[in-house]
This record gives sequence, C-alpha cells and structure tokens, in this order.
Amino acid sequence: MQTPKNLDEAKAIFRAERTKVTNSISAIAGSRWLMAILATIALAFGTHLIYAPSRLPPVGGVSVAAVGLPPNVDFGFAGEQAKAAQEAALREGAAERAQSFIAANAERAPLINAIGFGVALVLLLVNMTIMTRRRRFTRG
Repeated sequence: MQTPKNLDEAKAIFRAERTKVTNSISAIAGSRWLMAILATIALAFGTHLIYAPSRLPPVGGVSVAAVGLPPNVDFGFAGEQAKAAQEAALREGAAERAQSFIAANAERAPLINAIGFGVALVLLLVNMTIMTRRRRFTRG
C-alpha cells in the first residue's frame, strides 16, 4: 500500500480501498458459491446434531485458499491484513488451542452442533434472500 503525501491523496486511497471491499462483499453475498458452502456447513452440523450429537463435524483443513473465491473478488489492503492475521494465528498455534478447547468441552458438542446448524441455516436463508432479490427472473 502506498503512503499518502497529503490529505486528498489519503482520502482517494481510502475511497479506493473501501470500493474494493464493498465490491468484493457484494460479489460474495448472494452468490451461488456462498450458498453451496453454507448449505454444506448446515448439512454437516444438522446431520451430526441428529445422528451423532456427541461429535462435531470434521471441518479441519477448510480455508478460503482451498475453497477458492470468485474471480472478481479483491479485498485490497484489508485482504492483505486478513492473510497476515491468519498466518500469525497459525504461527501462534490457534489450531491446537481450538482442538484443546473442543476436547475440554466435549459435553457441549450437542449445543455447539445446534448453534452451528442454526447460524449456518440463518446465513443460508439470508444469502438466498439476497439471491432472489438480485435475480428476479432466472434463466435456464
């Protein structure tokens, strides 16, 4: 990111970065890509809630890099900072801490499954609402 020399330049950089973030969020919200991911998460938590409530669904290895983003998504400086924060969390052992938290709170697995299912379902419904408002008439 470039360093601004005056206030007008700083405002222009801020507007450009804000535009990148809002366009990226707009591209993701209401997309079929997000609908597929949210439906998968809702199914995983829902089936574990019904058939294996004492276990959490295995979601290890899921990352944005592995899943992939739509090609027109560029979060700019905010995306770079998020990647740096993710790398710092991995260096500091966030995955191991999460696993130890899950192991220490195994009796709360049914509650976590229910909360995960509910959150994923609500987000899925919101995403589907955005989709239907954007695409009133679908083709094909």
